[in-house]
Amino acid sequence: MFLRPAEAAALACLSTRAIYRAIDRGELRAVRLCSRLRIPRDAFEAWIASSAVRCERPDVVVPPPALPPVRGSFRRLFDGGSAS
Repeated sequence: MFLRPAEAAALACLSTRAIYRAIDRGELRAVRLCSRLRIPRDAFEAWIASSAVRCERPDVVVPPPALPPVRGSFRRLFDGGSAS
């Protein structure tokens, strides 16, 4: 079974131009039958499978601990510390 570039584009939710670019880059295999490009169904499915990305959970970022106010700072005056 063969797909026309427009059919492959519709199945992949891409533009026809994107399909032609993938063929030009050699990412998507196509054959020329009677001067028309056709994409073998198995080549299309393999292209989709090879394009899959693995979603990974991002590393948990632990915020650094809060630093105590600097001695003699404005904040320390209001926190009840001595300014000396």
